[in-house]
Amino acid sequence: MGNIMESKVCQLISLISTGARNYVHDAFINQTITLVHYEESHDNHGVFCVVENVDCIIAYAAFSRYSHDETLINLMAKSLQRHLDPNETREVCFNIYGCNEEIVVLAKKLGFATDMEGFQLQYDFSKENKTLEMAPLVEKGFSSAMLDDFIQLFDKAYYNLKVENGWNTETPSKDAFLQSMLSYESEDRVRSFWIEDTLIGAYIIAGEFIRDFVILPEYQNRGYGSLMLKNCIHRMANIMGMKKIFLRVAKTNSGAKRFYERNDFIEQSNFAEHTFVSR
Repeated sequence: MGNIMESKVCQLISLISTGARNYVHDAFINQTITLVHYEESHDNHGVFCVVENVDCIIAYAAFSRYSHDETLINLMAKSLQRHLDPNETREVCFNIYGCNEEIVVLAKKLGFATDMEGFQLQYDFSKENKTLEMAPLVEKGFSSAMLDDFIQLFDKAYYNLKVENGWNTETPSKDAFLQSMLSYESEDRVRSFWIEDTLIGAYIIAGEFIRDFVILPEYQNRGYGSLMLKNCIHRMANIMGMKKIFLRVAKTNSGAKRFYERNDFIEQSNFAEHTFVSR
């Protein structure tokens, strides 16, 4: 019965993201999870659980079917509040299936700040296109001589998204950015794309995920993004041997979501991630 329940819980948590599902799966193995509520009824089908580790506490709520239930909302609030003590030194997070809007409202009432709301998409390999013609783009990796170009690219590509989501718009320190990029380059996880001497776009791979995919705003809607994305998929699938390819896109970035869907990515899950902010 335990394995059956674990499977049911992990299936529900996968509505949030693959990463959330994997984290909860490991918590079952390590016995660091508290299953506060599981319900499979006419009105509600979902789970609320809490995973406690040395450095963090992460609560998860994922209901594939949910109708207003004050008792359930109060149960989640009471369970969370005991972790929100001012003396708690661990980071406290609350990750929610994005369609459960009433629970998202609860998180904000309790003092959780939104980190990111959005979607996880998965590439549909049945639509794979073997054609890989990159002209007029020239593909390169990263070198320290490209640092200023990369910083300008990432600043421009992410600026509006950061403003829309209230994220920090300050440019990261050059040293930290350089070290990160050199690390990606050493593992062959970063590719850049140029037209003559202009860096117009780049992507970074992290495991099965496209971690970053950026293109200068003035070069968008001209077909270059699709060329870069095909290159990325080819690299991940045919060179790195990935059987699955994922990416995450912010809820506010509807244009990017449409772009990925036009290029054979399918919405897989919907997340709303929060971190408690001490008052």
